Amino acid sequence: MTPRPLIMLHHAGGSAAVFDRLAEALPDGIQPLPLELPGRGKRWREAPVTTIEDAVDDLLRAVSGHRDDIAVFGHSVGAYLGLCLAARLAETGGPRCSALIVSANAGPVSAELPCEGSPLLTTDEEIFAIAEKSGGTISPQIRDHPMLRERTAALLRADFSLGDSFLRKRRATTVATDLVVCCGAEDVFTDAQLDSWRHSTTGRAEITPRLPGGHFYLEQPAQAAVLAETITRTLLGPAGRTP
Repeated sequence: MTPRPLIMLHHAGGSAAVFDRLAEALPDGIQPLPLELPGRGKRWREAPVTTIEDAVDDLLRAVSGHRDDIAVFGHSVGAYLGLCLAARLAETGGPRCSALIVSANAGPVSAELPCEGSPLLTTDEEIFAIAEKSGGTISPQIRDHPMLRERTAALLRADFSLGDSFLRKRRATTVATDLVVCCGAEDVFTDAQLDSWRHSTTGRAEITPRLPGGHFYLEQPAQAAVLAETITRTLLGPAGRTP
């Protein structure tokens, strides 16, 4: 049986490496397909995108080769990317997104803008503070290394800018796709903010019990395994097979 494709969209300032543990924990019936925005991983030479429209255009090109249904897992700002990608696929007649799993972010209708002005105009310390307020962490190794500091700040500005453009223009986006919401117990988002994801779908919405850990709970082996079980049940049914 052909594995079920699972598009995976990373957090602000990050890369597909955040999904390594989760990808290892998924069964053979699911094909993890971590995508990277321009400026990350193998695409590090490309200029980062800064609007939700440009980011989703980039993702559409990456998934255009799929003919069957796909599922999407989006972590942090990747959750908003996943919602917009599912909506655009429905609008354009691309492969159908039959399941959307969102992680570590507030439902769009209850989310706050990252800052009053444009994230692109922030200083390094300002964008680091925005990232930490959103549940991320900036290590001393990054802060104290001029090259890493500059690169990390630039990627964060780009990603928070696309998140900002989503909230200003597309926060009312609604899909018919079944939606599952996951989050760490120590993350900054309230239960009410997680529950507000229900407003983003006309399909079934499930708010799963929180897992131990913070914003990057999915990098812990035990939590990655539980998250993989949730994804498997969502995509393949209780017995781990295509329903």
